[in-house]
Amino acid sequence: MTNDRDDDIQSYINEILDILSEESDKPVSRDELEREFRRFLDYGVPVEQTKQTLIKKFTASTQTAAERMLIADLQPNLSNVHLLCRVISVNEKQVTTRGEKRDILYGVIGDESGTTRFTAWKKFDIQKGDVIEIKNAYTRGWRDMVQINLSERTSVEKTSEDRLMDQNIEPKEYKISNLRSGLIGIDLTVKVLEIKKREVDVNNVKKNVYSGLIGDETGKAQFTSWHDFNLLPGDVIRIRGGYVKTWKGIPQLIFDEKATVEKLTDTTITENAAETKQVPLHELVERRGALDIEVEGTVIEIREGSGLIVRCPTCSRVIKNDECPTHGRVKGVPDLRVKILLDDGTGSVTCSLSREFIEELFGDKVKEWESNTQSDNNSFIIDELHKNLFARRLSITGNALSDEFGTAIIAKKVKMKPFILVDEVESLTKELEELA
Repeated sequence: MTNDRDDDIQSYINEILDILSEESDKPVSRDELEREFRRFLDYGVPVEQTKQTLIKKFTASTQTAAERMLIADLQPNLSNVHLLCRVISVNEKQVTTRGEKRDILYGVIGDESGTTRFTAWKKFDIQKGDVIEIKNAYTRGWRDMVQINLSERTSVEKTSEDRLMDQNIEPKEYKISNLRSGLIGIDLTVKVLEIKKREVDVNNVKKNVYSGLIGDETGKAQFTSWHDFNLLPGDVIRIRGGYVKTWKGIPQLIFDEKATVEKLTDTTITENAAETKQVPLHELVERRGALDIEVEGTVIEIREGSGLIVRCPTCSRVIKNDECPTHGRVKGVPDLRVKILLDDGTGSVTCSLSREFIEELFGDKVKEWESNTQSDNNSFIIDELHKNLFARRLSITGNALSDEFGTAIIAKKVKMKPFILVDEVESLTKELEELA
């Protein structure tokens, strides 16, 4: 089943493919084109600008820029970085490195997907507004964002205006559930749930930074402000500016004095911002992470690594043969856990439940299982976990994190949900009727 937006996207893809069939000397995959198209839209790039950018990218005249990266896709510690971008600002200053004074450039560059800071360790001939092609640069993490570094070996060449579409700098309205890494120009109305001040050292200068939690009717996110906007818990604010980064799928909004922060008096806008939101698993997997959410699903697998385990007394890592990878030979501490795969029919996530949660779910049964388990044989307790958990329905509250292995829930609360067959049949019947 498709919606109007999907129909529009398919229409745009057809237009681009028609143009490319005449201008490009290399076949273009429709799936690849659609992925690129949707990614630009997610970054807030207007449709017409997206079409023109993709046409330029895939035509024969631009095949030499195939290795180009978008700024929003940059990660720390990359080398041989190739960018096509515009100089948003450029400044000069003198620094001392290894006892020598050097003149360097610093500023901001941007492309269709976003902006980032740069430092040039050589005085390249660039001015504000120039469109430049950068080759053989490298990246470093800086203030929770990626910074581009231009070295003596970096190539910087001015190029024509028509090779780069202007970036979309007009702030776009978002909800927290829509925040993704690399987004810029954020327009967000939220409630401040938590805030704290800490002092950091930036280039040997002490600076206050403010961080905490914000929420709206769709979820919660972390934030970091490099400017004191006099925010207090409970304030409802509208933030225009900043950018989004994520850690294991959890979004964080970063902004400073360049952002506009307005306190609002209509507190009903986000009156339920502090509530835990229930999220279907397919949405959670698509978002790749979230703070303080509730999921509900059926246990479809008891995974390897469940049952009795032994932990390091210092770092709590699971160890084998009394050997911790970090602390060497130690006297391990016995523990119990179960690793499950939870499915709600739309998606699946993993979750590791500690002894605390297992005891909450099964009470005194846990001691009986352990008393019947041989020290060198974990099979009895695994069998009991299968009997009591497999195909049972759980509600889990916590944070969701993602990595290369998928999405996992870090549980804070776990409840067993009753399975009512009549309700399940009625729900399934209703779904089938809607599809008919």
